[in-house]
Amino acid sequence: MTSPPQPKQSDRSVAENTSFFRDQLDNYKSKVDTLDTYRNIRAAINAELNGIHHLLDVGNGGTFDYDVSLVHELAAVDLFLEDLPPGSFPPNAAPKNGSALHLPFAEASFDGVIMAMLIHHLTGHSPSESWENTKRAVGEAFRVLKPGGKLIIMESCVPAWFYSFEKLVFPLAVKIIGRLTSHPATLQFPAKMIEELLGQHSNKVEVFQVPSGRWVLQYGIQYPSALTPVAAYRFVALKT
Repeated sequence: MTSPPQPKQSDRSVAENTSFFRDQLDNYKSKVDTLDTYRNIRAAINAELNGIHHLLDVGNGGTFDYDVSLVHELAAVDLFLEDLPPGSFPPNAAPKNGSALHLPFAEASFDGVIMAMLIHHLTGHSPSESWENTKRAVGEAFRVLKPGGKLIIMESCVPAWFYSFEKLVFPLAVKIIGRLTSHPATLQFPAKMIEELLGQHSNKVEVFQVPSGRWVLQYGIQYPSALTPVAAYRFVALKT
């Protein structure tokens, strides 16, 4: 029986995600702050932050897709956050370098964890490795949550038929994307897969499809939402 691939974000994915979000931070922030779909995303996240005192933002990317004033204290972790200039973060946020697959925090440290538009960036060398990375990241999020704590995932998802296509063309897509754009290659999953994964950790999982506006970001480029099968979903799971 073949053992599943070990969770590991590919070196290429780490390098490309770091360079894209670190070096194009202001440009990316301006799009997230102004596009209509992301206003809907912000509202959907804000609705779930009440009651969270100490929040961990995994895969923060130097950008907050929610109102940081709604939480008392938060830690932001990503591959490069300590390399950003002083003053890049609000007063109640502490940046830390680290990977979603190996969170640098002790068990039961937070009463809330958020992963906003992170999962599709955790690519490995293959679709199966990428899914193992997702499973590992979700497991790590539950590990650092306190009992009764809340995991919030905001993720770009695709229908099952499109995921089958993405898996098929993944090796070629990685090469083409790398040649045509500075944006890292990604792999998006159906919402049902993420919901079922969360159900392995929690007996209370809620799923909400965020209404799309006119525009979304695809590989960092503003794109009409009507021309893509992508939709944003909010997942909320309690650690029981």
